[in-house]
Amino acid sequence: MKETQTQKVTHYLFINGATDNKTIANDLNIISHNVRRITGQETLKENFVRVGKGVYVLSESKLKEYKELYRKVG
Repeated sequence: MKETQTQKVTHYLFINGATDNKTIANDLNIISHNVRRITGQETLKENFVRVGKGVYVLSESKLKEYKELYRKVG
């Protein structure tokens, strides 16, 4: 199954922590408009938290979920 752009951005934030939209777009080769849309929508769903202008980090609940997943897999 192919990973969606939202999944790529979420995983990127899990690995790298707080990052701005431009860096995410460049590192993942995703159009910056799509990254802005993804981060905006995920913030509304409370999966991401905006910590500065264009800078996002995973929410505590999503971070906890990813850590548990990695503990089970890793």
